[in-house]
Amino acid sequence: MSRAYRIRVQESLRRRIAAEDAVCTQLELLEVLPPEQMADLLRDELQRRGFQDKNGQLVRENGDGLTATIDPKTGEVTIRSQESEQLELAGQREGIAYDDIGPNSKNVQKELGQRLRRDLEKQAEHEQSKLQSKATERLAAALGDLEKELSGVVNRVTAQALKQKAAQIGQIKEMTEDPETGSLTIKVEV
Repeated sequence: MSRAYRIRVQESLRRRIAAEDAVCTQLELLEVLPPEQMADLLRDELQRRGFQDKNGQLVRENGDGLTATIDPKTGEVTIRSQESEQLELAGQREGIAYDDIGPNSKNVQKELGQRLRRDLEKQAEHEQSKLQSKATERLAAALGDLEKELSGVVNRVTAQALKQKAAQIGQIKEMTEDPETGSLTIKVEV
């Protein structure tokens, strides 16, 4: 007569998971001045707003995984959100074998271990998916604020370019600027 033995298998899974999402867009700068001068004006305005020059790209990191990168020559804007976390999962499975050290016991133990590892991998995939959603949501939330800020940058750069262009055309007689509306009126004598 054989006896039933309870087989218990425990597994743990440790892994670093990461997720990233990015959006690319283009700044709509009017070509009031030659492209090099417009790029210089854009670079100056962005540096004034906290962007750092890294290999010709202007980059601002806010410390919690959001990074904005702008190429002042082309006006290309990339906003990236990154998330990562250490994942630690553990689980156990139980089964029954009819011998405590024979081949049946080893087969049951092996099968339980394989099922448990598959379940832990599925949990890890689910956590990865949740982390990806979190990165995407953070990107979407930051996008609105950055778009508003970059709109102001474009307005200031365009105003500076218009002032320089007006000075090139002739003598500026009168200039009025309304920072609230972004209105700029320049009277030039040629």
